[in-house]
Amino acid sequence: KKSTKKPNRRATMATTEERVKALVDFDLPDDQPMIEGPSITINFDSNVDYNYADNKAFETKWGEEVNQLKSLRLELVKGYEFVNMVYTYRSCSNALPQVRNQDDPNKGTIYEKTFEVLDPEIKKLKNFMFFSQQTVKLFSEHVRSIAAEVSDSKKNPKTTSELYVEHFVALLDLFVVMDAVKNMKACLNNDFAFYKRAWQFLRKSMASDDQTTENSDLQRFLAVQNSIALELRTELQKIAGYQDVLALFVNQCARYLETNLYCTHLEKHRLLRVLPYGLYLMDGDKDNLFRNKNVNIQRFFKIFKKYPIVPLYGDMQISLEQTIKRCPHWDEGSKLYGSPTPDKTLQAEYELVHDLEQARQQHDNYMAKFSNLVNQIHIAQRIKGGTTDFTASVCRSCSDTVLEGLQLLNEWSGRVLRQSAWKYSRPNTDVKTEGETVEYERVVKLNYSSEDRYALVEYIAFIKGLAGVMIKYDSLLTPLIMKSIHIDVQEFIQITLREMISYASKKKKLVREEMLQLRALAADWNNGVEPDDPAIFGKKVPKAVKNARPEIPNRHVGPSPTQLDIIRTIVYAFLSHKLSPSKKGLYSDKDFKGGAQIKALEDFLERSYFYRHLMNFSRIILETTDLADLWYREFYLELSKRLQFPIEMSLPWILTDHILESKNSAMMEFVLYPLDLYNDAANRALRSLHQRFLYDEIEAEVNLCFDQLVFKISEQIYTYYKIQASSILLDKLYKSKLEFMHPGRFNPPKSRYEVLLKQRHFELLGRSIDLSYLISQRINTKIRQNFDFVISKFEASDITCITELEIATQNIRLTHQLLSHYFELDPIDECWNEINESTSLVSFHGRVALHVIFELVYDFFPNFNFNSITHRFVKAPKKTSSEEVPRESPPKPKIPFQFGNKALTGAYNAIFQLYQSFFGLPHLMSLLRLVGRTNLPLVVGECLENLKLKIQNVLVPYIRVLNTGMPASSKLRAYDYQTIGNYSFFTDRLQDLRAYQELPKALQQFKEFGNTIAFINFMEQGLAILDMETFIQAAPFLGITPDTLNSDPNAVAQESPLYTTTTTLCTYLKSSPLTKTTQILDDLTGLALKADKIYRPSTLPLSLFKSALSVVAKMVASESSWSASTPENGVLAVDTTTEFYRLWSALQFVYCMPPAQGVLSSQEVFGDGFAWGGMTLIYFLRQQHRFQVFDFSYHILNVQEAIPQVKPLSELLEFLSQASQMKELNQDILNTLFATFPIHLTEILILHPPSEEFGTEFISSGSSSLSSSTSAAAVITAPESNFIPPPPISRDDETGNTPRFDDAEITSPPPPLPEPDEDNNAFDTPDDLPPPLPNTEAPPLDEDDDPPPPLPRETTAVAPAPRPLPRQEPPTLASLPPPTLRGSDFGPEPSPRGPPTRTPTRTPTRTPAALPRDSDGAPPPLPREIGIPNPTPAPSLRGGSSVSGGPTRTPARVPPRSSGNAPPTTGPPPARRLSTYGQEPVGAGSAPPPLARDIGAGSAPTTGPPPARRLSAYGQEPVGVAPAPLARDSAQPPAARRLSRYGQEPVGGAAPTPLARDSAPPPAARRLSRYGQEPVGGAPPPVPRDTGAPAPVPRDGAPAPLPRDGGSGVAGGPTRTPSRAPGRVPGRPPPLPRDG
Repeated sequence: KKSTKKPNRRATMATTEERVKALVDFDLPDDQPMIEGPSITINFDSNVDYNYADNKAFETKWGEEVNQLKSLRLELVKGYEFVNMVYTYRSCSNALPQVRNQDDPNKGTIYEKTFEVLDPEIKKLKNFMFFSQQTVKLFSEHVRSIAAEVSDSKKNPKTTSELYVEHFVALLDLFVVMDAVKNMKACLNNDFAFYKRAWQFLRKSMASDDQTTENSDLQRFLAVQNSIALELRTELQKIAGYQDVLALFVNQCARYLETNLYCTHLEKHRLLRVLPYGLYLMDGDKDNLFRNKNVNIQRFFKIFKKYPIVPLYGDMQISLEQTIKRCPHWDEGSKLYGSPTPDKTLQAEYELVHDLEQARQQHDNYMAKFSNLVNQIHIAQRIKGGTTDFTASVCRSCSDTVLEGLQLLNEWSGRVLRQSAWKYSRPNTDVKTEGETVEYERVVKLNYSSEDRYALVEYIAFIKGLAGVMIKYDSLLTPLIMKSIHIDVQEFIQITLREMISYASKKKKLVREEMLQLRALAADWNNGVEPDDPAIFGKKVPKAVKNARPEIPNRHVGPSPTQLDIIRTIVYAFLSHKLSPSKKGLYSDKDFKGGAQIKALEDFLERSYFYRHLMNFSRIILETTDLADLWYREFYLELSKRLQFPIEMSLPWILTDHILESKNSAMMEFVLYPLDLYNDAANRALRSLHQRFLYDEIEAEVNLCFDQLVFKISEQIYTYYKIQASSILLDKLYKSKLEFMHPGRFNPPKSRYEVLLKQRHFELLGRSIDLSYLISQRINTKIRQNFDFVISKFEASDITCITELEIATQNIRLTHQLLSHYFELDPIDECWNEINESTSLVSFHGRVALHVIFELVYDFFPNFNFNSITHRFVKAPKKTSSEEVPRESPPKPKIPFQFGNKALTGAYNAIFQLYQSFFGLPHLMSLLRLVGRTNLPLVVGECLENLKLKIQNVLVPYIRVLNTGMPASSKLRAYDYQTIGNYSFFTDRLQDLRAYQELPKALQQFKEFGNTIAFINFMEQGLAILDMETFIQAAPFLGITPDTLNSDPNAVAQESPLYTTTTTLCTYLKSSPLTKTTQILDDLTGLALKADKIYRPSTLPLSLFKSALSVVAKMVASESSWSASTPENGVLAVDTTTEFYRLWSALQFVYCMPPAQGVLSSQEVFGDGFAWGGMTLIYFLRQQHRFQVFDFSYHILNVQEAIPQVKPLSELLEFLSQASQMKELNQDILNTLFATFPIHLTEILILHPPSEEFGTEFISSGSSSLSSSTSAAAVITAPESNFIPPPPISRDDETGNTPRFDDAEITSPPPPLPEPDEDNNAFDTPDDLPPPLPNTEAPPLDEDDDPPPPLPRETTAVAPAPRPLPRQEPPTLASLPPPTLRGSDFGPEPSPRGPPTRTPTRTPTRTPAALPRDSDGAPPPLPREIGIPNPTPAPSLRGGSSVSGGPTRTPARVPPRSSGNAPPTTGPPPARRLSTYGQEPVGAGSAPPPLARDIGAGSAPTTGPPPARRLSAYGQEPVGVAPAPLARDSAQPPAARRLSRYGQEPVGGAAPTPLARDSAPPPAARRLSRYGQEPVGGAPPPVPRDTGAPAPVPRDGAPAPLPRDGGSGVAGGPTRTPSRAPGRVPGRPPPLPRDG
């Protein structure tokens, strides 16, 4: 059967003890440093004072006196209740309404309510008055009885016990305090006056008895100063012998002070206050104090001089000197008192700073001693199994150590309060402050220097720290102290007193009876049985028994308070004859055996005084360390008539704030100790003063102060670790140099914040506060605020500040990492995403990404220039817009949010300055790391979307407008024109394009387009670097080596260290019996395999740039407006075309033209982004090959390479240099585009050249064309006529007549040029040819004439150049609305942008305004006028002159030639072919003209077919014959002609046809210089090739052509484009002016 007996669940004592022991031994780890005062939330007082309730248990003759002490204690308790009431009394009358006049209708109601409010308060004051009167009478009666005993001591000697005197001293101190608080409260009289006025008005209607007498007494009691002292003094003077009684009191006070018989500062200050008060009471009207023999007045004066100021109560103090000066006979005593102690001497006694080193040493020594004691006790307990049974020596050592600690606490606390009283009595009146200053501010805030505050904080820390440590070990030390006291008492009773009793029994002394009474009262016998001891009867005791020590019971309990007081009273009676002032008592020295016994009694009496303190040392510690007086300010509130003072005047906060503001690392551990003063003040308000409103005031102030404390501590901690992080991140070499220059400013200072960071249960006003948690909350907020600060700063800056943002975020992340060792902070990524506004699951953007997009679109692409050499985007010298980019306002600079301190912030700013003038690889890497791969598609997508809008709304409309300004004929000129001729030709033909005011804006748009393409390519390079970094970091974990790099990823992943290690670990764990779930391990293996594949480099080629180019290609292909018309032949338009590549050729030519002096060049303004934009469009339009063949700049470079210009103009040198650089850059761009996004031609049309060529086919203007029906081998037939008319200089009008322009017609605006068509091309003829020479025949060249100098001639005297024409403003396109672009320097913004937004707004840009058209619908040409100076060119992108250079003038038209023709030649012209040098004759068996340039001269001219010719600097020259002169007007018919820079020239054996086209006299010999054709001498000099000497070509041998690979250009300074003269001066061609 199962047992039905229920188990006994009642816990036995043994089990309870075991559980308690287990709880004691249970370790609760707490690594919190103790930096706060003692705080007891649950307190158990095992030694409660029951106020002698057990008096009847001890039958002694002192029983009656003990009963009197009991009544005195009650009076003292009641008296201090009244003191607290008066001290905390606040006036009510200030808040009460007043009766304005006697006719006030509400007078009765006001008086009634006033009486209702004030009556309870006045009753309290009346009770206070009654109590003071009763207490004075009680004190007087006791003095009378003691005086009677003293006077009767001769007959019946009696002793007034020491304890009895102590109570009377306490009662006298109560009188002192009551008088002081009554005198201090002036509001009592005000409230009573209101009450009395109301009572007098209402007393007729009151049914109660008349209170006139009471009110009169209360009015007198409150109005008279020191009324209690006066009344007491009056009553005492009525008692005979009162001076002897008072002398007994003051002498005992002096003895206590001299022998340090006090354990708390309250006891010491009580003794000091009673001394002068008792002497004042002794000095009666008839009795002279200073002649009293029972008082040694000099003894007291020494004490008064040492302590002239003593704390009284709260914030009140008392002057002992002023109290004694109130004596009626002070005049006689002043001589004895002497001069007062100087303040400087007293400062050393009162101010803590003078004894701070001594206090530090005392604190350190005692802490070491106390810690050693505690450790020894713990070790002994562990050895003995937790027992508390220690030897008497250990217990005495413990008791002595605790008593020493109590005395140290008493000394330190007393010094703190005495310094406070000293400061109250000596306000600082030297400091001048702004505004009103209250007295409390002068005694507290302005009265403590920095050293005083530090010293006070250290003293408070010593007091609170030591008190907390001692109370912490209360349960450990109290049993040992109790045992020590028990052993000490029992040894005195059972050993010392036994010998005294034996001696008294032998001598039959009366003292024996009282000794036996003491023995019976205090003895604790072993086993509870008193031994039979013959010694107490005076009998002889054997020596063995005499020397044997009695066995004392092992008890951890001391005597009760009543028992202890009776023991001490009896012992004092034994010594009364030695301690009393009269030297009389119940007993004498004869009653004791020698001085040894008396000395033993004195020692026991002195030791036993501290027993009551040691038995409850925790309560004594709390009383001793109560420094609430440092906060209370009721006296000064009453003095200044204020309700409360601000926290800036509160001493606890002043000390705390001083530590925080001074940032003294050594004091940081003490920052919480001053706050413990609030605990003391709140404890007194609730438990002693019993005033809830005071606690509310303290609590409100604590709330304010603690918020400030947490805020400032958090600020300092965050700043400190911010400095530490900044110092770690700063370059070490750079920091070492800075440290050498400025020591100690770039390393974090030493601090002790770790102690504060570990405070998890700080006690304040009864609340346990997790300071670490509160600081961590602030730190989390600080981190978020710091992130917001750096992002806001970045949002107020341009894109170059991205590096500063990254370093700032790295600094914050490192700060977070350092603080995470002490706090549980939020994850740093969560903080970043929250502030960056990228916390949404569907959010692929953030503030940083949006601002990056904004900066790229609105500032970076427009205002930065790309440099292909350095791969950097550099800020343009001037912004393209006069308006600033709208950004957010920068945040207010905060040093803690930057880099901690000014020194480190300045160091980092110096680094950031190096990155603010460009955008390069560091910026790009910072951008990629901050934006991340998640937001990168958004950035690229917005850039491409911006490109799409730019193509649709800006570039295409601009291209349409610019095509209208292109010359109708843009074919390349022959090499015969040389470099200068070709350059001048294209310069002239592009004058209209250059004069277009919107041209800089158009170039700016191409630059923005190109910057975008270059930026995406640049971004591709940065991503490659990031991928490489990731690969390098992951390779060791993936097991990637050069051998396995290209292996199969799936096969290699199975062998990677990451996968194999994870698999091995999971396999081992699966086999473990502790593993419950294997699915988790399987998932872990799968995750390792997935991680391997994720971090393994991809085998597929991934290219961001390629993807972006594919999008751009679709954008370009979607537009059909890149060309205005298709070629006539369906294949390629050589002469006239509107395809984009030809427009870009013109724009590039303008781009390469050198600027005027002081004007920025196009390269400086637009950078290489311009080339990237144009070449990208050409590449995607598949026109790169046409561009390379027909580009103007390339053609000039080719001419220069084939026929180098000997001494080209500086302007040309600059152009050639820039053009060669552009050619190389263009080729690099095309190579990059092809390598990334190759485009292959799918349809290739192969054209075969004809079997025969006819030069005339290419010379005639519009007479032949390629028929669409002609086969690939079609033959070009020659025209029927052998005469080829020269090309017209200007177009004929509709009537067929060539219009003429004279000088008079130049002043009027020219008519608009008609739109070019197929038959009549206004740009077909070379309008920039020099004017023809007059029809004058040149004289023959004599053989003796010197050959002319080589061309160009620099030293020959020529006619002065004509004065430059004044610049007039011709009609231009300025009046037309420009295309809608971003605001720039070229004009106002048509549609200005709004405020900055997160994403760039895509407002459709308005199409550029088309050129106005005439009545026929054709647009007029761009400004190109004849003979009128070109207006000041449109300002360039940077506000300077035109893009190409300085001020230019439109070339004047050459006057039209006469309509007459030269006589026709006989015979058909020789067949010719078109080569790179022009048209060259071809015939049967004749070879093409050789390129040999230096063939000997002197051969006679031959007849028949034309001789072979060579190409020289002067054109084509015959080889083997003497060169023909330049004279062109001969009577011979013209032979076959060739096309040269002067027009068509005859070719053949006959003399060349002169250039003169009019029927004028033959011109003089002329030379070609930089000013045109100039006459040489009086007669035309011969051409150098007409002499027998070889032609003076300014080079030796064949010229070395310029390299085609884009070598360095020719350096040269800025030049000006020559302007044409308005007309030709007769006899001299118009020179090109040099602009002054």
